[in-house]
Amino acid sequence: MPFHFSLEAVLRLRTSYEHMEKLRLLAIGAAMVRAREEIAALENESRAARRSTQSRLEAGVVGGELHLDDSTERVRMQRKRAVAGRLADLEKKETAQRLAYRSARQKREILANLRERRWDEYRRDQTRREQQRQDESFLLHLATRSEHEPG
Repeated sequence: MPFHFSLEAVLRLRTSYEHMEKLRLLAIGAAMVRAREEIAALENESRAARRSTQSRLEAGVVGGELHLDDSTERVRMQRKRAVAGRLADLEKKETAQRLAYRSARQKREILANLRERRWDEYRRDQTRREQQRQDESFLLHLATRSEHEPG
């Protein structure tokens, strides 16, 4: 009789669900990396713009150009605040998703451990049955041999 785990379909479902939760967690992590990279790029742009403005100030610059630089920097800072807000939301989502993934993994592990215990029981039973068959065969062989021996 082959091994059959009655909850195999549930285990496959739990495994699939765990995988899906892990993919969600990875997607959030990737979005966080992109947001951090965008913030870093905006900060680099701001530094470069400040250096450019400083060198133009030393060379003599028209007031309108300074006004344009200031407006551009304000837009850059608004974008940075928006991205920082998105990053904060993503960090909250990551925390929640990490819990969801951990829960899905634990539920899958419980079923996998149960399956492993049942598999061990099945193997022990199979080994015991095989030993019983061998013992019975041996006893039958002895009984048959003793009947045929001259006494």
